[in-house]
Amino acid sequence: MYACDYLENGVLNTLRGVAFAAPAKCYLGLYLNDPGENGAGGIEVSYPGYKRMAVDFSAPADSNGGIGMQNLSDITFPTPAAAAGTISYVGVLDSLAGGNMLARGELTEPLVIGAGEPPVFLAGDVLFYLTGNLSKAWKAKVLNIFRGTSIQGVTPYLSLWNGSPESSGSELSGDNYKRIPVTFGAPAEQASGQIIIRSSQAASFPRPSTAWGTLTHHAIYSAQASGEPVCIKALDEPKELKRGYMPVFGEGAVEVGIN
Repeated sequence: MYACDYLENGVLNTLRGVAFAAPAKCYLGLYLNDPGENGAGGIEVSYPGYKRMAVDFSAPADSNGGIGMQNLSDITFPTPAAAAGTISYVGVLDSLAGGNMLARGELTEPLVIGAGEPPVFLAGDVLFYLTGNLSKAWKAKVLNIFRGTSIQGVTPYLSLWNGSPESSGSELSGDNYKRIPVTFGAPAEQASGQIIIRSSQAASFPRPSTAWGTLTHHAIYSAQASGEPVCIKALDEPKELKRGYMPVFGEGAVEVGIN
């Protein structure tokens, strides 16, 4: 499944200090076509008795090279009295009717709804996982939205690391090293359909008067001290931060998206 605009905007805005409120319950809807990035372009199945069905997801866990979750139990829709078309997509929404689509996915094989044949999705059929540069902790936060846990807004800080903070890396240190705040502009949709946020102004670290060590990763953290990583990016090549070298990030140089 793929994140829809509503989810992407909501999660990215938490890095601008805006909380994202999780729905009390999520529902699975059936669609005859692709609902699109905003979730509004699809034709939802309609027959007497049809309704979206509540879906409960497993706790986020390692999956397909990222962090994923799946429906915990079978989902059986009401039985149609007559043929009702061919389902090609499903969507996960925050309301039994109307509401916002959080994610959508194309079926491996289209499902024909025949008379007297209720659509059924077995446990594990509805799988959603996240890859990319978001940290494991933040991927879990995104997925836990589907399980009723909201995300509070944070003030993000940029930090420098030798090794990934998720793989026993160590944060650089020195005479005047400190994390620096980073301010993001509003989420913007790209040509690919992905929504990202970019830093809205340049940011620079203090100039070291002693060497800070080898820089291999940048990480956005949720607090100036301690906190947890939000997004981690490895450099193409390690860089020695020697005396007098001041790391500078230009406007737009820091970006975050959801994959």
